[in-house]
Amino acid sequence: MTHTPEVAHHPPLQPGRTEVDAPVVEVTLLEDQALVTRRGKLSLAAGAHRLRVVGVAPVLQDVSLRAEVIGGNGRVSDVHVRRAIRVVSAHKSADVQALDEELRTLRSSLLDLEGTRASTEHRLRVVEEMLGHGAAELPQDVAWGHAWPEVWRQTFTGLFERARALHQTIWDQWFEQTELAQELSRAVARRRMMERPDQHLIAVVDIDLVAESDGEYAIEIGYTVPNALWRPIHAASLSGDHFLFECKAAVWQNTGEDWPEVRLTFSTARTSLGTDPPLLSDDLLATRRKSTEVRVEARQVEVEQAQLGGGPPSVPAAVDLPGVDDGGDVQSLVAPHPVTLQSDGRPSFVPLSSFEGSAATERIAVPELNPRLFLRAVLQNLGRTPLLAGPVELIRESEVVGWTQTNFVAPGERFELSFGPEVDVRISRHVRQVSEKVDEVDKWTRRLTEVRLTVSNLGDTPQVAQLRERIPVSEIEHVKVSLIDRHTRPAPELDEHGFCTWRCELAPWAQQVVQLRWELALAPGVKGL
Repeated sequence: MTHTPEVAHHPPLQPGRTEVDAPVVEVTLLEDQALVTRRGKLSLAAGAHRLRVVGVAPVLQDVSLRAEVIGGNGRVSDVHVRRAIRVVSAHKSADVQALDEELRTLRSSLLDLEGTRASTEHRLRVVEEMLGHGAAELPQDVAWGHAWPEVWRQTFTGLFERARALHQTIWDQWFEQTELAQELSRAVARRRMMERPDQHLIAVVDIDLVAESDGEYAIEIGYTVPNALWRPIHAASLSGDHFLFECKAAVWQNTGEDWPEVRLTFSTARTSLGTDPPLLSDDLLATRRKSTEVRVEARQVEVEQAQLGGGPPSVPAAVDLPGVDDGGDVQSLVAPHPVTLQSDGRPSFVPLSSFEGSAATERIAVPELNPRLFLRAVLQNLGRTPLLAGPVELIRESEVVGWTQTNFVAPGERFELSFGPEVDVRISRHVRQVSEKVDEVDKWTRRLTEVRLTVSNLGDTPQVAQLRERIPVSEIEHVKVSLIDRHTRPAPELDEHGFCTWRCELAPWAQQVVQLRWELALAPGVKGL
């Protein structure tokens, strides 16, 4: 005899309402929330009707709820959301007995396996002790003039084979024990669920609609839900000089409602940003006596290169979950196909667009930061939409080489990506201070520094590498920095930012040494360096 579960809602829902089938058809995902649109059709007679849409997200924002009649002689007089706890009570005695028997079997199997594994580990310790005693007795036997090479070989070969077999058996038993423990944990969780009635938080939308005449009516319901967000994610594949760039959207949603086969739109609009003006504080100005001592300091300056699209040049230092960078213009990206998203909080990846073309590649090294030679590719955004800032998965010759990040890239703009180091090239960097002395005539302090780079090609193919080193750049007349040409070889290309670049052509199994020497001159009274 089958027992029908009893369903109750607390607080009780209003009776006498007609359920309307209005599935989710469109979702617009923002940085930290989503706009959900439901649509449904039904036949109504003229007059007032009380309708209900079930299965909506319990976390929806009440103030955002709206409902309207599309293309019909009707109007919505009232719409509101109701939440309740659904309690299902059912007799589960047969299921409980079966699950209890399964728990007893799993616990017994796990205990037997633990005993078997302990016995195997004991036998392995005995074999290892025999090997240790045998190895210790060998020098004693030889010292007394007893040598049996063939017997020793057979004995130790058998012991080592036995030890390897026991090791493998222990590993197999450990994996089996782990699987049994996981299965037991899942069974215990199911058993705990059977100890109480099934409770679930639900939400329904109640609609009061007035129909002017008999006919078909289409209803659209919209609301905003939290616990849903998206971030751009990309994948770049490089094969020779050909590249393929794919743009995707990583989506998370745990709203309490599933979105089956919906039309997704990914927006960079920030509707949740506040509009309050910033607080102002007093800025006090004061005068002080000018110091006669010149104090300078060295600082690191990041040189930013202008790009074709003029987007933000900086890239976040870590892949966490930053806000969506749209370059200042709101972007709306539409998924090409309907997508199903489950309310489980797990990431889903939705393809958006892709483009391919030819890349300009070169191998470049900055030994001051990393003593490796990296493959750099200059790509162009050949798509119709801009690339939003986000992580990029790097694939080189069908092999994943790592992750990097890109900033906002406008259509037609060029951008750079690094596709990992060359394993056959080694670079060593050595820095030393050659001398430091005070000139007797002008009393300037002059400090000589030398940088020596050694590049080695350990592979059987020639390599072309660009080495980049830097020297300081002075912004004041009391400090001067100059390159010593006669001690710098080969001659580099020096730009206004102090970067020296060499082009090295390395034959297979070849090595090349690059030497850089520069002078730092400080005027009398300059301190801080």
